[in-house]
Amino acid sequence: MSTNHGEVTVSPDELEPGTQVGRWRVVERLGVGGQGAVYRVEDLEHPGVFYALKLALHARDGRSEREVALMMSRAAHPHVVGFHGCVRWLRPREGYLGFVMDWVPGLALDVWAETDGTTFRQLATAGATVARTLGELHDRGVLHRDLKPEHIRIRQSDGQPVLLDFGVGWYEGAAPLTTGPLPPATLYLLSPEAVRFLWHSPERPSSHYTFQPTDDLYALGVCLYRATTGHYPFSEWLPADVLQSAIVHVRPLAPVLVNPRVPRALSDVIVRLLAKNPQARYPSGAVLHAALVAVASSHEAAWDASIFEWEEVPPVQEGGAPERHLLRPPRPRPVLTSRPPFPLRMARRRCWPRRLALAASVLLTLAPVTRVPPEVPGLRVPDEQWATDSRIDPAPVQYEQAPLPERNQKLAPCTKELEVELSGACWLSLVKRRPPNCPPQTAVYKGECLWPVPKSRPIPTSVDGGAP
Repeated sequence: MSTNHGEVTVSPDELEPGTQVGRWRVVERLGVGGQGAVYRVEDLEHPGVFYALKLALHARDGRSEREVALMMSRAAHPHVVGFHGCVRWLRPREGYLGFVMDWVPGLALDVWAETDGTTFRQLATAGATVARTLGELHDRGVLHRDLKPEHIRIRQSDGQPVLLDFGVGWYEGAAPLTTGPLPPATLYLLSPEAVRFLWHSPERPSSHYTFQPTDDLYALGVCLYRATTGHYPFSEWLPADVLQSAIVHVRPLAPVLVNPRVPRALSDVIVRLLAKNPQARYPSGAVLHAALVAVASSHEAAWDASIFEWEEVPPVQEGGAPERHLLRPPRPRPVLTSRPPFPLRMARRRCWPRRLALAASVLLTLAPVTRVPPEVPGLRVPDEQWATDSRIDPAPVQYEQAPLPERNQKLAPCTKELEVELSGACWLSLVKRRPPNCPPQTAVYKGECLWPVPKSRPIPTSVDGGAP
């Protein structure tokens, strides 16, 4: 909150319940991302009817303007969160841009998959709908570019999936916004070809990655892997260099080998989605939709089983009902497909021997003794029509990578003199514990054990997840 000539100005991410924005009354804040804050709001002209309001955190934000242009035209779709109009806060002409969209009560894809009673047939059907939606958006020249489980909401009213957060979405003819080799993205959801392009980018300083429909479909494969196994193919906690090497060179263990309950046909679809070579994946959302519908039509009993195993725990109080707890499979151990020859063609090459030694040591702890034949994908030149112009600058070379935020972790700003801000999230330093004796669920950084501070409330609906 700041004062300007005696006028109190409230930041877009600090609106209190009851604040009126145009014809909308703020009910609660749902979440804050890297570029916007999302609130549940009530329509004052129709009391009892609720929507979601997303406000840009920066005035004259070109990214928000582009998202509005996308949401109100090419991204309009039954399985994309609906757009209902624009607002400005505080001033009608010069204020922060916002837009009103559907409020979608429901669960994120991964949370829904870990709900007792969710079956593989339901998951495959939802995945098929998302694939068809992506395919239809791709046909219009629209790319999501930040597909993750949090951005696939399973609507509570009818169980249908809804795509959220096109904050880094792109469409043909979109105005350029940032500079750098890659568009804004979440590292552990990047495709192998995007990582390879990042490695080669110092050799071509003016080059920019052309995001493809197969990048969106690869990210959907990561989402389905997370939903069927309870884990990402490669841990989001790995150092950035090691994670990049794993994405390019390590073949993730098939979902059926991580969670034996997974039907093999569904596991095979996910494995193909995660192929290192984009030409080996499904070529379009329509083809993937057909494949998921076909495997889900099986009459095998495994398709109607709960995705995860559950155990009953005796009630705490006598006479109470027993609780059911999810039994998550152990984290998978991926298989090395080829020796990591480089991420080495970057500035400050003298740092790479030490960095490659670190990557090799971690990969060796991940990989079983048995190796598979190498898979050597080529560096594909994407179609010119999919050229994008929204990019980020390459990250500086560092030996120790700051930890990435957890799901539902409190994001900055952090409490002064109490919490540590790293990677845009808040952490508590455990002063009485030091590596290697850090408790489980903590992160190790610069000789400290860091505990992720949870958000004050869960994210029940459309939230700008931002970038880590």
